[in-house]
Amino acid sequence: MNNPVVIGVVLAYFVLMFVIGAWANTKMKSAKEFLVAGQSLGFFVMAIASFSSIQSGWGMVGGTGQTYSWGFQALVAVGLFAPFGFAVAWFLLGSRLNWIGKKHNVYSVPDLIRVRFRDKTSHATMSVAVFVAAVAYMTAQVTSIGVIISLLLGTSVATSAWIGSLVVAAYTMAGGMLAAVWTDLVQGVLMVVMSVGLFFFAIQVAGGWEPMLDTISSTSAELLAIDGVKSPTYIFAFGLLIFVGAVGQPQLLTKFLMLRDMTQLKWGAAVAGIAYAVTTLFSVGIGLATRSMVVTGDAPELENIDDTAIWFLGNVTHPIVGGVALTGLLAAIMSSASSFITIGASSMMRDLPTAFGVKVVHELLWSRISSLVLVVLSVLLTLFLSQVVFLLGALGWAAFAAAIVGPVVMSIYWHRATATAATVTIIFAIVGNLVISSLAAREIITMPAYMQVGGISLLVSILLFYGVSLITSNRHPDATLEYLYGGRSAVTEPVGTGVTAAATATATASTERNDHV
Repeated sequence: MNNPVVIGVVLAYFVLMFVIGAWANTKMKSAKEFLVAGQSLGFFVMAIASFSSIQSGWGMVGGTGQTYSWGFQALVAVGLFAPFGFAVAWFLLGSRLNWIGKKHNVYSVPDLIRVRFRDKTSHATMSVAVFVAAVAYMTAQVTSIGVIISLLLGTSVATSAWIGSLVVAAYTMAGGMLAAVWTDLVQGVLMVVMSVGLFFFAIQVAGGWEPMLDTISSTSAELLAIDGVKSPTYIFAFGLLIFVGAVGQPQLLTKFLMLRDMTQLKWGAAVAGIAYAVTTLFSVGIGLATRSMVVTGDAPELENIDDTAIWFLGNVTHPIVGGVALTGLLAAIMSSASSFITIGASSMMRDLPTAFGVKVVHELLWSRISSLVLVVLSVLLTLFLSQVVFLLGALGWAAFAAAIVGPVVMSIYWHRATATAATVTIIFAIVGNLVISSLAAREIITMPAYMQVGGISLLVSILLFYGVSLITSNRHPDATLEYLYGGRSAVTEPVGTGVTAAATATATASTERNDHV
C-alpha cells in the first residue's frame, strides 16, 4: 500500500499510543497500578476496554473469514452468542470479583485461585497455564501485526512484527494495565466506527442488501440457512463455547478487578455487549459482500478464508480508506496484545513466584522486565517456529474457558469446590486442547464434522471439575466462601448485577465449614 497519507495515519496512531503510555507512566507507583490500573476505572472505560481486548484480530479477521465460508451460521455462532456472553459474565462475576479483588488484593486470575483454595499446587498450575496461553495468544497477535504493518508501510513481515510488537511493548511497559485500558478505549471506539462505515460500504459495493443475498442464494443457498454449511450440533457447540467461554477469558475477568465503583456494573454489560455486537457488522458486511462478488466474478475464490478482510480492504476500497481500515484492524490486534502482555507478566513475575513462597521485591520494575521478555519471546517464536501459531486455537479461547469456568466461576459460587478439582481441570484444559489440536493438525486423528472440539472440551472440563470436587475435600481451613466473602454482608449489592445476597453466600459457607470441621 505504502501511501504517504496511510503512513501518516499509522504514525499518528503510534504517537497517540506512546502519549497514552507516557501519561499512564506518571501514575505508576506500584504493581497495583501496573497490573490492575490502581482499581480506579469508571464503567465506560472499563466496558469498552473489556470488549476491545476480546474483539481482536481473531474476532474481526477470523470472523470475516467464517462469514465468507459459513454465511449466516457464523453470525449466529459468534455475533449472537458473544454479546450475551458478556452480559452473563457481568452479572455472574462483576460484583463478586470486584469485592474479592479489593478485600484480598487480588490482581489476576491465578490470584483468585490462591485466595479461593489456599493451595500452592492449584495456584502454580493456573499461573503456568495463564503464562503459556498468554505467549500463545501473543504469538498469534504478533503474526497478524507483522502482516498488517507490512501492507501499510511496505516493510518485510519480520521487520513489521518487530516494529508493531515494540510499539505495544513500549506503551504497555510504560503504563501497564492503565495504559492498556486507555489505549483499548481509543482502539475500541476506532473499531466501532470502522465497522459501521465498512458494513454499509461493503453492502453498497455488492449492490445492496437484498440483491447481495439473491446473488449468494443463486449458487450457495446453504450460506443463508441456519442449518446450512455446518451441522446443527457443531453450531450449538461452537455457540456454547463462545457464550460460556466469554465468562472464562482472563482479559475480561481482570477488568472486573479494576473497577472503581461496583455499583456501575449494571451499565457496563450493556455498553460492552452492544459495542461487541456492532463490531460484528465488519465481518458480516465484508464476508457476505466478498462471497457475492465471487459469484459475480468480481472477486477470486479465496484459498485461505482468513484472507477475506485483507483482500477486500486491499482490492476493493480506496487505498486511503483501506489503509485507515487496516489501521483499525491493527488497533483490534494491539488491544488484545497489550492486555495479554500484562496478564502474562503478572503470571511470570508475581503469581508463579508467590505460589512457591518467593517474595518479589521491586515488583513494578520486574513487571516491566517480564513484559519485555514475553514480547521478545513471542516475536522469536513467530519468526523461527511458524507452527506455534496453531497454539492460538489450542490454547486460546477454548483452553482458557475450560481452565477458568470451573476453577474460578463455579468455585466462587459453590462451597464444595476443591483445590484438587481445580488442578486437575486446569491441566486437562491446557494439555487436552493442545494434544487434540496437535493430533488433528497432523491428521493423526480426524474429528467428526458434527463435533466442535472447543465446545466439547468446555463441557468435559465443567463435568470434570464437578465430579472431582465431589470425591475430594478441602484441607485448608480458610478455603471456604466464608473466608472469601468475609464481611460482605455489610455491603449492599448493586441493583441488576444478578448476584445473590452476600449474607446467603456467607451463611452457606459457614454451614459448609461446620460440616467439615
